[in-house]
Amino acid sequence: MASPDALPLRFLLVVLVACTADATQRPTTLHIPVVHRDAVFPPRRGAPPGSFRCRHAAPHTAQLESLHSATAAADLLRSPVMSGVPFDSGEYFAVIGVGDPPTHALVVIDTGSDLIWLQCLPCRRCYRQVTPLYDPRNSKTHRRIPCASPQCRGVLRYPGCDARTGGCVYMVVYGDGSASSGDLATDTLVLPDDTRVHNVTLGCGHDNEGLLASAAGLLGAGRGQLSFPTQLAPAYGHVFSYCLGDRMSRARNSSSYLVFGRTPELPSTAFTPLRTNPRRPSLYYVDMVGFSVGGERVAGFSNASLALNPATGRGGVVVDSGTAISRFTRDAYAAVRDAFVSHAAAAGMRRLRNKFSVFDTCYDVHGNGPGTGVRVPSIVLHFAAAADMALPQANYLIPVVGGDRRTYFCLGLQAADDGLNVLGNVQQQGFGVVFDVERGRIGFTPNGCSGE
Repeated sequence: MASPDALPLRFLLVVLVACTADATQRPTTLHIPVVHRDAVFPPRRGAPPGSFRCRHAAPHTAQLESLHSATAAADLLRSPVMSGVPFDSGEYFAVIGVGDPPTHALVVIDTGSDLIWLQCLPCRRCYRQVTPLYDPRNSKTHRRIPCASPQCRGVLRYPGCDARTGGCVYMVVYGDGSASSGDLATDTLVLPDDTRVHNVTLGCGHDNEGLLASAAGLLGAGRGQLSFPTQLAPAYGHVFSYCLGDRMSRARNSSSYLVFGRTPELPSTAFTPLRTNPRRPSLYYVDMVGFSVGGERVAGFSNASLALNPATGRGGVVVDSGTAISRFTRDAYAAVRDAFVSHAAAAGMRRLRNKFSVFDTCYDVHGNGPGTGVRVPSIVLHFAAAADMALPQANYLIPVVGGDRRTYFCLGLQAADDGLNVLGNVQQQGFGVVFDVERGRIGFTPNGCSGE
């Protein structure tokens, strides 16, 4: 979920405040397992698991109590996290505690932005969420950051001040018109086994609107000073990893995870250099050098379409957990799509004439879906330093429920017109992804969820 000048989907972050978080317990890693969205948001009866629908269905009442029983190894801290792919955003969620005593909050994990924020009482305007609204007046550790603080005046991109209270004010605005604004503060985040991370800088949103899939707020995991990884860096180092679970599974137990701190490297992990865009320093950029479809390298587009231009800030490929579907510049997307269509036709796949929602390349494989007889063309993403991602079929051939209630399968990629390419979470699912800022690299591990 990068800014709308980078992505048309989500956030424009207009505040940056530095603060150091301090953990009362400091194991070598902070480990957060993942539970599938369907464990909390039961799917509509008859719908295929993990499918994209033409309408965004509101989630049912959350069954959160079952998520609070995760066990922890002696050197790992565990807290429930769930993956979710609702149609509009396809976000992944973590369950954390906020304040003392803690209020459980369902927050979006987003590597495309920095600020941690929650909807807070009293609400001038709040959207519907499935966990209780956080009331900072009930927290013994909640502290507003003063407007006169160097953190507010010296670091804020656009300083804001509440004239009545003298407190620092933040605002985030979404590319789709959604927004949050409120008080900038510090408070305690509570993880399992009552492990507490103190003095975390976060936004307490009293005026919020938009679509966040019923989440209580957002856990920013970008590279900026306000992000959760940066605030945890004094305790765990500036490195974290995750594996985003299979959206097609309805299993209540998941081996997916979110880990802060350095973990042993698996031999199958392929690393590519982490690039920095001076104009968008909070985003995780990588050099993508091409695609293969059906075992053949894709041609017909300019390499400059994927390259980052640091002088202009245009181009480049961002690894973003807050965007569902990967997006590539129009010429690159068209080349990949056309190669896929050609190979799919040779394999006997019947392409539909009509489009489904955001997808323009769909197939009727009713009764004979991916993995059950259809020879689906393979797709491989190529990155610098010979780091490749050979995508499983479920990562790019996506079930979509049509108006006739039948399930069709669509090529799960999109064209981008803003010059920015994004590697979304649907294409990342099942891969272990390592964000190693300390060593300037990002790693991809196939079948990564089984490695933790």
